Amino acid sequence: MRIRPPLLPILAAAVVAVAAAALVLWQILAPAHHTLRISAGTPGGTYAAFADALAATVAVGPLDRIDIMSSAGANQNADRLAKDEADVGLIQSDTPVAPNTLIAARLFPEAFHLVARIASGIERVSDLRGRRIGLLPQGAGSNALFERLLAHYEIPMSEVTVIHGDLKTQAEALRTGDIDAFFMVVALGNGTIGKIIQSTPTQLVAIEQAEAMALFDPALSASTVPVGAYSGDRPVPDRPIQVVTVHSLLAVRRGLSDATVEALTRSLFENRQEMVRLLPQAAFISAPTDQDRLAFGIHPGANLYYREDDPLFIVEYAEPMALGVTALALLLSGLWQARVWLANARKNRADHYNLEIVEILRRVEAAARYEEFEAIRHDLFDIFRKVIVDLDNDRIEERSLGSFSFAWQVAASTLNHRQLVVAGAIEERDAPPAPTVDGSSARSL
Repeated sequence: MRIRPPLLPILAAAVVAVAAAALVLWQILAPAHHTLRISAGTPGGTYAAFADALAATVAVGPLDRIDIMSSAGANQNADRLAKDEADVGLIQSDTPVAPNTLIAARLFPEAFHLVARIASGIERVSDLRGRRIGLLPQGAGSNALFERLLAHYEIPMSEVTVIHGDLKTQAEALRTGDIDAFFMVVALGNGTIGKIIQSTPTQLVAIEQAEAMALFDPALSASTVPVGAYSGDRPVPDRPIQVVTVHSLLAVRRGLSDATVEALTRSLFENRQEMVRLLPQAAFISAPTDQDRLAFGIHPGANLYYREDDPLFIVEYAEPMALGVTALALLLSGLWQARVWLANARKNRADHYNLEIVEILRRVEAAARYEEFEAIRHDLFDIFRKVIVDLDNDRIEERSLGSFSFAWQVAASTLNHRQLVVAGAIEERDAPPAPTVDGSSARSL
């Protein structure tokens, strides 16, 4: 009697094995969860506000937590990325970066803000000579751009007194008159700048040669600030003015995993409306331009997100492929027709030789003299020679050679037989008559 093994324990073991394999596979393929370090900007600036909005809306998927690090600005952010001290940083389109730094998204435009006390008499950039100018701490991207602004207007740095300090310190210095003007590159509509302008008799100074500066630097562009952009009661500016703008970029370490950057980029765009409620400048978030890609390079993880809606290759190139298939079909059809024509031409040539053999047979039946038979034999071998030459030059097919060979052999045999028959008849006609018994010839009888 056969004893069946218990089925339930076997099934249970199989389920456990499958579950364990699935768990191991999930651990291998699932993106690693870790804390994302973001190097932002000075408190009160747009970079810091953006990082706060990012942390409030994008901490999903593989991003367990976002740690925000204050910084002096774009240059320090780039330095931290280069040293692997940060995973993500906000930089400007003119910020020099290390080879290990790529970008994930294009953020918002930032404008040159030259905020001057009305009492200082500063109405244009050329009035900065001999004045006290407040700048952000060392490492801020704004400071390098201020030097480029002075260089364009041919104002030596030695003719300007620079006082460094954070945004809060500069706002107080501007209020008390310890500085004559303050320079910062920040997004238009920045709340801190707006409070400074509204609380202190100041004016936004125009960069009248903005288009000229942008002409020689692709990272810069010229923009117009409308009347009352910062204040409606006391319009600031009091007329449309030109300013220089740069674009901020979200930069990431090259070593950051593709899954993490893809999740960051996806959340950045899918939660953009929520970010806009916290920071209006988030409405400008977009994919990197071709110029950004050439200047900085794009992280493969971000590129995965941008390319996920790209049509399949067969869909994108459907029309060229259809044209190619049609052209190929026409080419193959032409080749086939050429092959058929060539085959027919070879067959017709072989048929022509067979018809010549038929004509040879007709001549054989009509021949009665030795000279005629020799002429026919010469023509018969001449046809054989032509066929061999045409076969060697691929002007007739090998399969046609069989039917020709049969016809030629028949013609040659008929020629030999006919020649023998005619020769025998001639000998019989020309032979002397045989004598009879009485001595007369048989012919006389």
